[in-house]
Amino acid sequence: MDLGPFVRGVDQLKLKVEGVTVVQQGRESDRYRWIDEKRRPVYSVSKSFCSIAAGMAIDEGKLKLSDRVTLAFPRENPDPYWDALTLEHLLTMNMGHSKFSRPRSLKEALSCEISREPGSYFFYDNTCAFLISAMLTRATGQKLRDYLLDRLFSPLGISDPIWEESADGYTVGATGLELSTSEMAIFGNFLLRRGNWEGKQLVPAAWIDAATRTQVPTLPACKKNDYNLGYGYQFWICRHGAFRCDGKNGQFIVVFPALDAVVAINSNEKNMEPILWAVWDHILPQLGER
Repeated sequence: MDLGPFVRGVDQLKLKVEGVTVVQQGRESDRYRWIDEKRRPVYSVSKSFCSIAAGMAIDEGKLKLSDRVTLAFPRENPDPYWDALTLEHLLTMNMGHSKFSRPRSLKEALSCEISREPGSYFFYDNTCAFLISAMLTRATGQKLRDYLLDRLFSPLGISDPIWEESADGYTVGATGLELSTSEMAIFGNFLLRRGNWEGKQLVPAAWIDAATRTQVPTLPACKKNDYNLGYGYQFWICRHGAFRCDGKNGQFIVVFPALDAVVAINSNEKNMEPILWAVWDHILPQLGER
């Protein structure tokens, strides 16, 4: 792997990429740093970790896709749309609302207005992941971060990560996790291995398969390339047979199952789409070389 073309491509566009790591066939094939590696907020990449936690809790019999939000958290004002809302609607961003929100508490999340029947309309938002985290905590008695410590983070060698909490003590879920580029690459390799790590199945392979394939269409809400190909359970579906975790300002974990490869990127760049395009242009062609 030669990351030179990718590096020159992002530098030519003056994109503020901080680091990139490529893993193929279970081994790191190359990396490049613009700044020293350290943990940094990965924003909405956090949502994909939420999905893994949900899959684990379902496997343990503590949650079901059909679980209704208002059975876990009764609302003061009954609403037929809210009463129909399930964990699966949250995982697929099909809550039925149309105004982006960043809830700071469970009360704020439960006050969100749902204007369409759940399951009828994709709308990307932070409320869904917050409620996934809250439902998991209600079902398991553990905060989302703490639930994943022994089940995921420790086995992967991700030691005691910071994950932001809400004002009322829930792991935010939608954002707030801090990871290094290398740790993102490890998580990508775990996804590539379909949840099996060093011979132990941490989450069912069937969950990884379901979470990373199209569950709902993202059109008409998302019309941009690489956002218009569908959504799984807190994962984006990509071109080229790939799927990805995707966070604000250019945090990417792009997984290519057919090529047994992962590309992990940290950035501080608002114009993030060209970073992904540079992966297609400069890294992807090399991944096919065996």
